[in-house]
Amino acid sequence: MTKTAVLIFNPRAGSWRTEQRVASICRALTDAGYDTEPLPTEAPGHASELARESASGGADAVFSHGGDGTLREAAAGLLGTGVPLAPIPGGTVNVIAIALGLPQDPLRAASRFADTETLEMDIGVCGQEIFLMQTSAGLDAHIMGNLAPALKRRLGKAAVAYSGLLNFSSYGYPSIDLIADGRHLSASMIAICNLPYYGGSFQLAPGASISDQALDLVVFRGEGRLKTLGFARDVALGRHLGRSDVELIRVQEVTLQGPGDLPVQLDGDTLPIHLPVTVGLHPETLRILKPRPR
Repeated sequence: MTKTAVLIFNPRAGSWRTEQRVASICRALTDAGYDTEPLPTEAPGHASELARESASGGADAVFSHGGDGTLREAAAGLLGTGVPLAPIPGGTVNVIAIALGLPQDPLRAASRFADTETLEMDIGVCGQEIFLMQTSAGLDAHIMGNLAPALKRRLGKAAVAYSGLLNFSSYGYPSIDLIADGRHLSASMIAICNLPYYGGSFQLAPGASISDQALDLVVFRGEGRLKTLGFARDVALGRHLGRSDVELIRVQEVTLQGPGDLPVQLDGDTLPIHLPVTVGLHPETLRILKPRPR
């Protein structure tokens, strides 16, 4: 039985610019059993509106093609509706797609939805903003906050690396004050994770799960550029949790207290979040559509 669906896509994400790619994805989803209508986003926040309207209009599923930011916006529009969300990779990193075991090629990913299952995904919330992957503060948020959107669209991951090189030496490493489930801590960089992956396939919080009703707090206390480079190297090698300046804590709630101008990013997007701010779990979960394991 054919299901009705929409494909929300960001025409500015990734390296493609043509309607032909979207049409090919819709055909692949049709072959997988979904009568799919393409819906382009026109401005930040529009994906939430499109997802909400599609759910109220009777869509059986909402597919999101773009980056993790587009997926996060679509998720915000679907919370509480019971309509499942599914990612079709198309942005710079596509961490959620990696976590679900989807191919990075959008057409191959679309074809995998012929045989699916649904899961209930925990949703993080930072102040009034939701997140699917993580909230982080410190150097990485500083780098993402100084990344030109046009450069990111044109160069993808290379633009993030370029921004890192430009902004690495200018970061002042302020001490981050936070309270994790009542415990007072300080750090130079933190990440509050809802899933293991960070920046692609790197496992920053290896034990994190999207359906365990908990968040994983990664605390890095190293100061200065050399220790930061060592931390980044060890994350890439999967051995950072053995460092004396790194701690992993399972938490329910984290309050970022200061400094007030601390850069904060959610799922790769820096947002105008003013401290102090509390990070925890949203009371509702999100239905996610994923291919069954082969």
